[in-house]
Amino acid sequence: MNDHTYHVEEKDGNRFVTITNSSATCRLSLFGGHILSYIPARDNRDRLWLSPLAVLNGDRPIRGGIPLCWPWFSDDHGKAKGELPSHGFLRTQMWSIEQYECDGALSEMVLVPKTTKGPGFDFNCKVKLVVKVGNTLSVSLVTENLEDEKAFKINCALHTYFEVSNIHHVKLCGMSGNYKDKLDNWAVKPTPVPYEFSSETDRIHLEAPSSLTIEENQQAITSIGSQGHDSIVVWNPWQAAASMSDMDAFGFKQMLCVETALTKGLMLQPRQSHSLTQIIE
Repeated sequence: MNDHTYHVEEKDGNRFVTITNSSATCRLSLFGGHILSYIPARDNRDRLWLSPLAVLNGDRPIRGGIPLCWPWFSDDHGKAKGELPSHGFLRTQMWSIEQYECDGALSEMVLVPKTTKGPGFDFNCKVKLVVKVGNTLSVSLVTENLEDEKAFKINCALHTYFEVSNIHHVKLCGMSGNYKDKLDNWAVKPTPVPYEFSSETDRIHLEAPSSLTIEENQQAITSIGSQGHDSIVVWNPWQAAASMSDMDAFGFKQMLCVETALTKGLMLQPRQSHSLTQIIE
């Protein structure tokens, strides 16, 4: 690949990057290392949903797109709820561009956060986000343990909001096995068949399929590949969206979160690295 240009825009104290090639356009925020949009040229349809009320100035995590959860998922940090930030602190870091290459049809950008240390996590490590924009969008959250003798545990997720036209007409295909229902005191339940949506959903699926498909009106609209994960998280807030200041009360109809995740805890040994990858088509 040869070096190629990309566009950086500064607005409201944040920096936004637009990557465009012959295959697709991708927009991201350097606050949070956060991908906001992915539009393949073949159909000009955004695969990602971004809340019209999302706060983009760095005051708070961004609602929509692909938030990064690291080094813990939700409030699984070993402290009292609220004592440490939900989903960790990478999504509120400013990131910088470490590397960029493009051959005209495929662009690859590597982002790194300002710091990987924060309250609740004080280990020496390197984290990078590898974003490949082409006929698919590949996003890899890579963690490398730089400690000589210490292992440490991480949970993490690519908390992707996928855009749909109407959640009432959506099916998620490819899931099986059991899930933990966060809305029912973590009860373990079988995956519904067909997998449709009619109320608030917050589930950690204990199976880890490598391929899933979102269907709408019996047509496949988005395929999701996953690597390096141990679970899939499925979330839609439904009427609870009305209580979120950065989400329209009816915004839940246009989105579905399908998250490639490590929720069971991975011990990363000294000098070992791990890559959590989601591929969107």
